[in-house]
Amino acid sequence: MTDQPPASLRTLLLDRLNDPGLAPQVRELLRELLPDERAASSGGRAGPVQLRSITAAGWRGIGPRTTLELPPGPGLVVVAGPNGSGKSSFAEAAETAITGRNSRWEGRRAGDWQKGWRNLHSPDVTPEVGVVLAVGEQGETVTVRRTWQGAKVDDARTEVGGTDGSERKLEEVLDAESLDLARPFLPYSELGSMINGTLGGLHDAFFKLLGLELLAEFDGRVKDAASECDQAIKHADTLTAQLLDMLCALDDSRAREATQALSGPKTDLSRVRALLENRTPAAEVELARLRQHASLAGPDLSEAGGAVARLREAAARAEEARYGSAEEARRLAQLLEAAVEHQRRSRSTDCPVCGAENRLDRAWAEQARAEVERLQAEAADAEAARQEVAVAVRAVHGLVQPVPVWLRGETSPLATVWQDWTQCRDVTHPRELADRVERTAAALDDACRQVRDEAARRLSEHDGAWQPAAVRLAEWLGAAEAAEAARERRKHARKARTWLRPIIDELRDERLRPFAQRSQEVWQKLCEHSSVTLGSVTLAGTPGRGKVELGVSVDDMDAPAYSVMSQGELHSLALSLFLPRATHAASPFGFLVIDDPVQSMDPEKVEGLARVLDACAQDRQVIVFTHDTRLQQAIAHLGIKATVLRVTRQTDSVVGVESLTDPVEQALKEARDISMDPNLPQDVADHVLPAMCRVAVEAACLETARRRLRDEQGLGLRAVEVRVALLDRTKTYVSLALLGDEQRHAREAVERICAGGWALVEAFNCGAHAPLPTVDDRKTLVRRTEALAAAIRRSTGTEGAGGGR
Repeated sequence: MTDQPPASLRTLLLDRLNDPGLAPQVRELLRELLPDERAASSGGRAGPVQLRSITAAGWRGIGPRTTLELPPGPGLVVVAGPNGSGKSSFAEAAETAITGRNSRWEGRRAGDWQKGWRNLHSPDVTPEVGVVLAVGEQGETVTVRRTWQGAKVDDARTEVGGTDGSERKLEEVLDAESLDLARPFLPYSELGSMINGTLGGLHDAFFKLLGLELLAEFDGRVKDAASECDQAIKHADTLTAQLLDMLCALDDSRAREATQALSGPKTDLSRVRALLENRTPAAEVELARLRQHASLAGPDLSEAGGAVARLREAAARAEEARYGSAEEARRLAQLLEAAVEHQRRSRSTDCPVCGAENRLDRAWAEQARAEVERLQAEAADAEAARQEVAVAVRAVHGLVQPVPVWLRGETSPLATVWQDWTQCRDVTHPRELADRVERTAAALDDACRQVRDEAARRLSEHDGAWQPAAVRLAEWLGAAEAAEAARERRKHARKARTWLRPIIDELRDERLRPFAQRSQEVWQKLCEHSSVTLGSVTLAGTPGRGKVELGVSVDDMDAPAYSVMSQGELHSLALSLFLPRATHAASPFGFLVIDDPVQSMDPEKVEGLARVLDACAQDRQVIVFTHDTRLQQAIAHLGIKATVLRVTRQTDSVVGVESLTDPVEQALKEARDISMDPNLPQDVADHVLPAMCRVAVEAACLETARRRLRDEQGLGLRAVEVRVALLDRTKTYVSLALLGDEQRHAREAVERICAGGWALVEAFNCGAHAPLPTVDDRKTLVRRTEALAAAIRRSTGTEGAGGGR
């Protein structure tokens, strides 16, 4: 199934908005709500993915490590084996390795299903499942391997690597979203489960695959727009009822007027708006002044007290400094330093001031230097104390704020006290400043508190009980204005949704049509002779709340799908829905894995299944696991090319895989191998080799007979197998193949296509073949058999179409 990239849904919707019958306001609302089209995510995947092999060890029914090698490229692969052989374990291993989940267990009780995930016969084998993938256009080989070290199935470790040993991330190789949307696995458990209920998961997958999320989002936005309008209107109505109860309880003229405005058939918004705004300029000025007074803040007494205490401490330390000032101490220290320097340079011990002899000796010099150091330290202490006082004074000055602008020019007590407070900045003497600030701050704080209390009292008297009502009335006005706009918008939104719904259905059905047609084609092939007809396949609802609706009829009478279908038809329906989804052009998976689809199907449906699988295998790798031999028979009956792999299981879960070739060629090869053995015992050569040659000829006859009965007589698989089951001798095989059961002319028919062939047939039939004493005699027998088998197959053009490759 090939799909062209769909046109932009947003573009299609914009074109539809040019509908001349659409009101301008509705069109504008739809343009506003139309979402942008999101770019499709690549998911980081590397490209097309195909399966090269599946490996399992210690997993389910597989004990020692076993690998199922798969042929590359598109084609049909049938993995056959009886129940319990381990074939389904391979299918589950591939699904688990790639997706990290096993559909067989989903919805089952863990105790019943998940305890047996480890192989019972290989407790020492590390459980492992893995696949080798061919990824991208160049077919890069990537290995995905999951192993378990613990007892829980969830405790798996995943490794992804390239052929060069490099580590890869799983999300770089396999797109998780594609695995969900175009999942290439159909286990038998899902054949029954995927077609019950409303198919919600399939609905959502189709929605994403077809890019229909934009339609769902658009519809949701329009619906939400109408719902938001409903909520706005409902909110306003609720507030109206609550506010009327409040207003009716007030003895206030403004409350009575507001009640009248809200109680009419249509609320009078302009009257309410005027009521809330009806204040004189003088009253507004007075209210503003009262609010300023009510929010008045004076000095922070705690902060002022701390600053004053630090100022007093600094002043006390400054008063304790000796010599009164740092300058005096520093001057005396300089004089002594000069005298010491003079004595050092002149080396005279006489005093240069009074002339006394031997007064400036060495002891004097040491004493003078000590006094200099003391005076310098005293000067530094005095300077530090002075700086500390200056810092403390500036800190106190910084607390003093100027008179507020709105208070300037007043002659009120507050203004007077605040003016005294600001004048504290003019005081520089530490102790005077500390006393002045401490006293004035307390007075200003008390004055501010009195003013605040008075303003709050007057505001309360002014507004009284009306103020809370006015606040609620203002809240109601905003909600009522929003509701008024919502009523108009809701009208447009409802019209928009009425217009949009059929447009969405039309575009959705248009996108779904190729899938529906593909589902119908698959159904027709699977159920060609069924009285049940699959008609339309449509999507209803939106993601998360949608369903797939199936148009089903029985003998042209509409009927509920699930109640009129047999189990085989339900499985056919599941395949009809699975294949279009899994083979969508957007899927990166070039393979399908289908487990046991044949169960509950009658022979006609099995033939249809073979045709469906063959069609899918033209451009995909289709791997089918089955224990039912009827699928192989149908493939051979229809001449479909397929690779057949047989899975066998021996004791201790030792699983083997072998490839089944063309039965004619396989029989001839075995006969040829035996014929060339020089050590072959004579009795074996005389009895076994002719029997093997007879098997090859009968296989050629069966192939040709099935084709003749199908093509010339129009018989189905069941009727063909009934005819074939009656064959008991080689001559009857030949007659059915060449003449359609006219045995009396069988000799002529055989001799006409292969001279000497009838003698060979008679020898097979009677078991009296001549002895084969030499290798050349045996080779000759095989060559004659090969020629006869080829001639029989050529008689209807069937040579080489034996169902194997």
